Amino acid sequence: MEIHLNNRTEEVQTEGIQFFGQLMEKLSQKAADEGAAVLSVKLNGEDITGKDRSHLEEMSVDDIQQLEVQTGNPKDLARTTLYSIAEFLEKLLKELQDTSELFRLENQERSSQSFLRCLDGMQVFMHTLETCRRLLGISFELLIVPGENGQDEITVGESRRKLFSVLDNMIDAQTDQDWVLMADMLQYELIPVLEDWRRIIPAILEKTADEETVAVQPDLAEA
Repeated sequence: MEIHLNNRTEEVQTEGIQFFGQLMEKLSQKAADEGAAVLSVKLNGEDITGKDRSHLEEMSVDDIQQLEVQTGNPKDLARTTLYSIAEFLEKLLKELQDTSELFRLENQERSSQSFLRCLDGMQVFMHTLETCRRLLGISFELLIVPGENGQDEITVGESRRKLFSVLDNMIDAQTDQDWVLMADMLQYELIPVLEDWRRIIPAILEKTADEETVAVQPDLAEA
């Protein structure tokens, strides 16, 4: 078994360790002792970061050919990732605008393919935001950001629920093959909601820069 910790081969005493779960507990404790946390895990070449690992807890260490673990300050990783997802958001908005135009041209095949790519992008976007939330130890229900054009403040959780609601309605419209409605919803509902995150992401970065101002009570729905 090869164990790579932060891209370097690590000699880990495995005496008395029989299962993958025990090994990860040992590595997590080692990271904690150094003031860090486990950020990513690859098992036999498969990235299992953030996935349900309950079925792997009793996996024999004899079945582990290679284990790659990255550790570090989770808050630093989250903030760096938020900067990256802001750049990803701009590309996603451009793809959504192009998709809206394809629906208006009634190019069903190309517009449907483009919309599927957008859904994949949305999934990556929302999953990454949730990962950052967990790493920062904040609650989107407690984190308040300014509304658009000086409107009342809103919670990040409210904005996220609005985004999910629009997506659900769009999937219904796609099922009904109402392409004009799809184009309208993309242009006038989904894109504006996503554009809100151009303000929300910098606000999250600003509010989490000082740990004393961070809301740290995760809601049950987010846990």
